[in-house]
Amino acid sequence: MTQIEEFDRNDLHFFRLKDESDYVDICPERGGIVTAFHADNEDLLFMNEDTLFDTSKNVRGGIPVLFPIAGQLTDKQYQWNEKSYSMANHGLVRTRPLQVVGNETNERFAELTLSFSSSAETRAAYPFDFEMLLMYRLADGKLSIQQKIFNHSAEAMPVYPGYHPYFAIQNKTLTVATKATEYLDYNDQQIKPLNGAIQMDGLKESVVLADGAVTTSFNADKNLVVEADDAFRYTVLWVEGDQPFVCVEPWTAKTNTFNEAPDNVLLVQPEQPKTLTVSFHLENR
Repeated sequence: MTQIEEFDRNDLHFFRLKDESDYVDICPERGGIVTAFHADNEDLLFMNEDTLFDTSKNVRGGIPVLFPIAGQLTDKQYQWNEKSYSMANHGLVRTRPLQVVGNETNERFAELTLSFSSSAETRAAYPFDFEMLLMYRLADGKLSIQQKIFNHSAEAMPVYPGYHPYFAIQNKTLTVATKATEYLDYNDQQIKPLNGAIQMDGLKESVVLADGAVTTSFNADKNLVVEADDAFRYTVLWVEGDQPFVCVEPWTAKTNTFNEAPDNVLLVQPEQPKTLTVSFHLENR
């Protein structure tokens, strides 16, 4: 039987979704971030706890939520409807608290629902009235995250959200199964053929695949499987020096899309919510 537990650590409050020996920890106060995911006898995520518990820092680790944009903006600026706005890297959610609005457990799954809504503060950076629901579900060793976006404005609302999972992958030579046949390497701005493996070791910048659903090596015995709706059109792969992780990030658009390709954003029509879902699990190699 599944269950949801609550606990506190270092002045932060956490929710744990449990299913037999598997669990997922979520911290609503830190942008609804997943801080731990244990499944199939493996800890799937890297977490730098110094950044988690220092609320002046961006968290390095877990699964940060990127909304309403994923990536960076040139000089952290963009224009919409001929007006200029400033927004931090990866959007508004990851540095703000989310509200718990629901939970459910049954014999099949444990689920927690969080809410993030617009405010005067968010409207200064992003001029829309919205609510974004995040529904985290643990079932049979799989973590699914459903994002439901409500636009309460009078006009269509542009979004290109994503996730930034830090997976505890040690080997930086990734075997990758995907529909994509090539990738964009931001280190030299070249498009390169994908021949089943990507060498990430030593790369400063990310590489991008034009497919949000991928299977990649997790360790010698298991693969990491990322399943995603068609709206997640890209997977961003990123490493940081010799840190013991590889980020495998499903995004709906490339970095700086507001400035470089504004027609590629997703548009949420007024009072017509858009639902996006991703999931993560391990399978034997």
